[in-house]
Amino acid sequence: MRRMRASASSPRVGGCMVGMVIATPSDRVNHGGKFLPRSEVVVSAISTVQSHGSVYTNAAANPRQNADGATSASGAGASSNVSISSAAREAAKNDQVAQSGYKLPDYIAGWFNKDFPQDVMDEARARLDDIKANGEIGSGGPMNLPLLPENQKLLDGFRQEMKSIRDAGWENATPAQSERFNLLLNLSMRLQLVGWKKPMAEADVQRELDVSMAMAKMSANDPVPAPSENSDATTKRDIADMQAGAVPAVWRQRWQKEGLTMPEDVTLSPGLSLWLDMARAAGIGDEEFLAKARDMAGSLKGHALTRAIESFISERYTALAESRQSYAA
Repeated sequence: MRRMRASASSPRVGGCMVGMVIATPSDRVNHGGKFLPRSEVVVSAISTVQSHGSVYTNAAANPRQNADGATSASGAGASSNVSISSAAREAAKNDQVAQSGYKLPDYIAGWFNKDFPQDVMDEARARLDDIKANGEIGSGGPMNLPLLPENQKLLDGFRQEMKSIRDAGWENATPAQSERFNLLLNLSMRLQLVGWKKPMAEADVQRELDVSMAMAKMSANDPVPAPSENSDATTKRDIADMQAGAVPAVWRQRWQKEGLTMPEDVTLSPGLSLWLDMARAAGIGDEEFLAKARDMAGSLKGHALTRAIESFISERYTALAESRQSYAA
């Protein structure tokens, strides 16, 4: 079994992601042609990067979730680093939930259907409007940057609680423990994406999760855009770029369209955010970059935040290139 590990691919390919991962005891589940024993935990993404509405539809209307292509994790790895793999995102995007698999717990529908506070609904609507106006990529602002110490401590607490449930015997977990484990799994994922901005308590992370659920529910009936002729090839190319440590072409195209001058010779570091690597290549130290990004995040969000950080990197890289040219002359 391979460990489920943190991946920068989720925020790199698409700036916004409404995602969920679910852990459940399995019988012998067909996973990528291999049959996994019941003692292992199968973690499956029921999210989609392209259509928020299908997240809600899958949980509310489809009782079974396809296990093929999902990220799987042994008990030892499930609580360490949480994210959705490329394979899982592809499986979700292809909407294979109607195929055979395991039954989703009933409480999942309750997560989507609960009575969200008005401020959560307003935030969800604002984010969806931003996506409709400006597109998916960049809509979530930079993600997966290093956590603030307070948030790392919170994440460690989530992991410890998950470990205690797991160590007591996953198959012996009560329904309440199972729900709590899966809630912590999803809170951990959210925290790792946005916990770089400001100190958060569990209630703050829960609100982020609720906003994503509300977004999924609001857009459940939205028409799913037909894939472009080259969409599959583009997705495969971006995944190949990331696996090779290269900046995905979708971001390069965005920067070119916006007239930004960004670092060219950048090798992405495994497990790090794209933005740290780009900032370093522009001559910006990690502490300076994170301080600037957090300051911007105090007043900006979504595409506006992404654009401000892109511009900051571009301006510094342009100044660095000019100084190098002057020195060489």
